[in-house]
Amino acid sequence: MTEILRKTSARSPETAIGSTADSPKAPPLYRALSFVKKNIEGGGYNHWAGVPATENYALDCRTGVALAEEFISFIGKYHTYGNGSLLGSIVIDMEKNGATRGHKIGFMNTINKYAMAGGYLSQMPQDEVEPTKPTPDARPHAVIKLEELLQEAAALLRENEDLKIAQVALNEHGIHTMYKMPGFRKPDAFRDKIIAYRDGLRAFREMPIEMFTRENEDQIAADMYEKHEDTLRKWKDAAPSREGAIEALKLLTEIDIFTEDFRVDGSLAQTLRLAALKYLEGLEGMVA
Repeated sequence: MTEILRKTSARSPETAIGSTADSPKAPPLYRALSFVKKNIEGGGYNHWAGVPATENYALDCRTGVALAEEFISFIGKYHTYGNGSLLGSIVIDMEKNGATRGHKIGFMNTINKYAMAGGYLSQMPQDEVEPTKPTPDARPHAVIKLEELLQEAAALLRENEDLKIAQVALNEHGIHTMYKMPGFRKPDAFRDKIIAYRDGLRAFREMPIEMFTRENEDQIAADMYEKHEDTLRKWKDAAPSREGAIEALKLLTEIDIFTEDFRVDGSLAQTLRLAALKYLEGLEGMVA
């Protein structure tokens, strides 16, 4: 995010945020943002629709944070004039449509953190925020071309899962393709623990609020997902399989870095990053 803001602050007035010169065409709001719906009568949008409200302040805070991240991602990609006034519409409809205190605190605190980063960068000397010039790629042309071909092959495999190709091994003698065996799944305790953690956390969040008391909430959390999280935190090795590395990266993108959601203190995120990195470092000539 900081790098994006640094580049933005150094742009000329013609391409500053708010223009459409460097922004892709934005999709309709009701398709791009999960909490925005089209009004059935009178036209326009409801900018705070269908947001679940509970009597649990922490859960509502998490919802607010998640929707704020969704909003930030959207306006970061589609920084148009129209979206420049979108936050005001959201705040107004939050008040109109019963947003809870948790919703408001979670949403606005997250927006405020991004605003603080932008404010800090706006006070830096201009020579510190100018984007650096790209360094020419000094690698041999053959290496660059080979990398492009490998990336294209990997994209083809992802887009054509019906081919059932598990791996493509490449060396100086040729290409060897390995196919998936029906019903076979490589054992991977790391992958299975990530899935169990995610499923347990989802089930915990979907439990009716009336099932929780001050006495049982911690124990329910421990039984449903925290025991899996504790196991993941202690993992020191590479992900045993490609699926495990993918699940690690997927979970890493789901972790909220601005709140205590997922009991984040950095160690779980670090475990996921290292497991995926060690798996990738162990590959030699593998496309997928």
